[in-house]
Amino acid sequence: MSTQPGAPTSSWMRELVRGRKAPVPWDLAILTAIAVAVPVGVSLLFMSDDPAILGLGVLTSMGALVASIADRGGPAVDRARRIAVTAAFAAVGLLAGSLAFGNDVATVLIVVAASLVSGVAGVVSANASSAALQFLVYAIVGSGIDFGLRPLWLAPLVVLAGAAWRLALTGVAILLDRHPRAPERAAVAAVYTAVAAQLDAAGTPAVDAARRDVTTALNQAYDLMVSARTSLAGRDPRWRTLVTLLNAATPIVEATTAVVAEGQHVPSRVPNALRAIARSIEDPAAPAPAMPPPDRSTPGRAALASSLRLVGSLLAGDDPVTMTVPIQRPDAVGLPHVTAGDRLRSLRDHLSSGGETWFAVLRLVLCVAVAEAVSVLLPLERPYWITLTVAVVMKPDFGSVFARAVQRGLGTVVGVLIGAVVVVVLPLGWPQVIALAVLAGGMPVAIRRNYGLFSTFITPVIVILLELAHGEDPGLIVSRVTDTLIGSAIVLVVGYLPWPSTWRSARQLGSRVADVVDDVASYLTVALAPVPPDPGDGALRASSRDRSAARRATYRRLSDLRTLVQQTLAEPPPISTAAAAWWPQIVAMERVTDAITSTAIRGFHAHLSADERSVEDLRSALAAIAEAIRANRAPDPVELPDDDLLSSVSDEIGAARALLST
Repeated sequence: MSTQPGAPTSSWMRELVRGRKAPVPWDLAILTAIAVAVPVGVSLLFMSDDPAILGLGVLTSMGALVASIADRGGPAVDRARRIAVTAAFAAVGLLAGSLAFGNDVATVLIVVAASLVSGVAGVVSANASSAALQFLVYAIVGSGIDFGLRPLWLAPLVVLAGAAWRLALTGVAILLDRHPRAPERAAVAAVYTAVAAQLDAAGTPAVDAARRDVTTALNQAYDLMVSARTSLAGRDPRWRTLVTLLNAATPIVEATTAVVAEGQHVPSRVPNALRAIARSIEDPAAPAPAMPPPDRSTPGRAALASSLRLVGSLLAGDDPVTMTVPIQRPDAVGLPHVTAGDRLRSLRDHLSSGGETWFAVLRLVLCVAVAEAVSVLLPLERPYWITLTVAVVMKPDFGSVFARAVQRGLGTVVGVLIGAVVVVVLPLGWPQVIALAVLAGGMPVAIRRNYGLFSTFITPVIVILLELAHGEDPGLIVSRVTDTLIGSAIVLVVGYLPWPSTWRSARQLGSRVADVVDDVASYLTVALAPVPPDPGDGALRASSRDRSAARRATYRRLSDLRTLVQQTLAEPPPISTAAAAWWPQIVAMERVTDAITSTAIRGFHAHLSADERSVEDLRSALAAIAEAIRANRAPDPVELPDDDLLSSVSDEIGAARALLST
């Protein structure tokens, strides 16, 4: 399939160094700088001549570093949970590694076993995966460094103390926040702001990107509210109100899709009202937003007016059940509550049903085993850094292995040079501590933009900490670069190039595209299902909930697929070339989904039902597209229905079929 217009134009090498746009998390930057620099700074201030005390300060800073990596912001309870779990895993890993220190056979066995645990944990959840990575990292650190503390459990205890110090700082920052539930408020407000931007972009080339921003904002808001969901939050009226407002955004998003499809600009007072709603959500003390006068000149505008009226009533404290636009109430919000049993069942299903999971874990374990063998066989000064590089780069659920290997190598080389300048040029003591604080504060900023940039910041932090603990050793700087390059080479040669799955990724990507086409077909069936004559309010609410849930699920899968393709673009040809060729088909499916949504809104407000036979013909056409993608051929000829209500859906499906025929 040839690359069509609309595919990304940047080269795979440019994708490797391209940074993502992201706001600067000043709170996390300041917390990380203070948490990492203060413990070692205090030990230097009071006992700079005592290596044991200095070592305690360094270990405490390392514990704070673990907690800082785990803290990605968000709801308070989720932040505390991530920090606590990650620190506990790191401490256990450090203890396990320390037990093997000095024994090559025991080191290999423990580190390889830790890599197996780390790889399997990636299936459970993102938080478990991050915690298990720190378990592996600190098992490697413990097996390669003797911190001189006895008994052996003392070093892990100090790491936990450092994490507790960082957690305490986080708690203070949360208590000082003037707006309770600020992350949740910001996430819900961002949805309304994104919808306003989509209305502003209507009729311009920027409208597709604006619609994707709405999807991203919705995904992030729902993920955040799910992570904040606890029994305590469920009884918090502020949380319940935010969930209600988030659910109320769904009919606004659907109505906006219909308005954009109608091809006419709405008056500026409408997007301005949405921004006022966002300000009111983010800051409860802000003035109540004034709703624009209702405009019911088109079905899309009528739906938007009703949806805005609903949100205005919610902000005024009225009961949403009396509104004409049905939404999910806070006691039935549809937010999944994932239990430990659910996670264990998911883990069992992944491990028992798919070779793909085991192949990913096997690649990680094999690379770690090779790295350990190289560490034992080669006369290297501190060879554990090789295995550290492999562990961080090869984590199978963290994105493109090739991109991470190259970014890690480049970032570490630059980071080591920065660390060398700090160690050699700045005198031991407070100048180095200040440099440590600046570099640590840059980590939360860098990780949101590019993994190589993150490596550029975290590497000198580790170099400075280890230099403070072990004294000046110019050879250490050179060995860090050498070990990193060896580790990256192991990843590429052992964990990337020889595996058939690497070169089959384009075909696997096609299968993912076909699955998403099937999802769009399922959404079409739900959204355009016939409405029974004279339905009651309950039936209308149920129908609206089903349509909204299906639409949200479909857009999320499209968004996930787009992210996967974006990651694959950083691979070398022919993989990146094949990935770019699927981009127009993803865009086409997004447009089909938009057309389905706008058609459903138009039919609802015009009291029209789509012809069941025509809907089935459209579903069959989408199924034919999915089948053609899986078979790597042009789709079979089909006749699309000639129906006024379904014309936009037919047109977009026809355009999607045409892409596969070229």
